Amino acid sequence: MDLDELRERACIRLALLLPQVGDPSRLMDECLASARHSFRDEFIAKLSPEAWAHIALLHTTTFLDCGVDVSVGDLVANVLRDSIHLHRIDMLSQDLAQRLAAAAPHAKATPNIRLVHPEDS
Repeated sequence: MDLDELRERACIRLALLLPQVGDPSRLMDECLASARHSFRDEFIAKLSPEAWAHIALLHTTTFLDCGVDVSVGDLVANVLRDSIHLHRIDMLSQDLAQRLAAAAPHAKATPNIRLVHPEDS
């Protein structure tokens, strides 16, 4: 999908999300212009029109609520940062390492760690 078609579809979705806006194209144009400062067109085109409608809505309401123009790049970066759960990544990497170690027939056995309390010695 090219950017013109993406813009057109996103405008339709934005009109459904925010019917009180007469012409959503201005809001979408501002959102996409902000996005183009941070992202290449190829990345922008990979996100769905529905996603861009929601991003445009956030971009607009953030400005109206706070009076500060938060860039789309900053919005997307914060969403990505929040969605990455480092604890979960750590657990998944440990699980993967254990499965790979168990699958390798010639690998050394994983050492068993046992806590020794002072009263045990």
